[in-house]
Amino acid sequence: MIDRHIRGHRTIAIVAAALALVALVAVAGCGRHDRTAPATTTSAVPGPAAPAGVDDRDPDQVLAWVAARVYSWRPGEDSSPAASFDRARPLLDPVYIRQVGASAAGLANVTGGTWARWRADKAVVSATARVTGDDHPADTPTSRQRVVAIAQHVTDPAAPSEPDRMLVAYMIVTRQTGTDRWRVSMVAPR
Repeated sequence: MIDRHIRGHRTIAIVAAALALVALVAVAGCGRHDRTAPATTTSAVPGPAAPAGVDDRDPDQVLAWVAARVYSWRPGEDSSPAASFDRARPLLDPVYIRQVGASAAGLANVTGGTWARWRADKAVVSATARVTGDDHPADTPTSRQRVVAIAQHVTDPAAPSEPDRMLVAYMIVTRQTGTDRWRVSMVAPR
């Protein structure tokens, strides 16, 4: 009985010490600092020229163009949605391209079964995109974060009445070092 009582007090003491440590770490993290946030990493190597009709000095145009390319798919020709990421390369930051690598298909919100059906039917998915007016973090001279609304229209000879697919992506566009040109440095579908 006494042994159990002592173990109970030890457990309480250990839990109290752990909570005190957590509180101390939390309070220490609340301190004020005057350091500036690290600069967004962008490529200093000039990328390909902007596609015709896109002003890559306008971050919103860059965001909308990239979103429309990343979410426009050709299942009849492409083995996976990752091919659309490759088509968006002209306005993607080279650092981001390397970071995404082979995982580009993960940006797509489509099941393998749906892709296989579209592939068999030679369907085409055309996307349009617009930058929304949603709240976003403050702009910096080299970075803008935005919410982009994307509508996908499926043209499928076997299912002509397939409804449009609506999705949202959080995106970051960064100004390329030493230029006034912008490139997308993150696409995060919601």
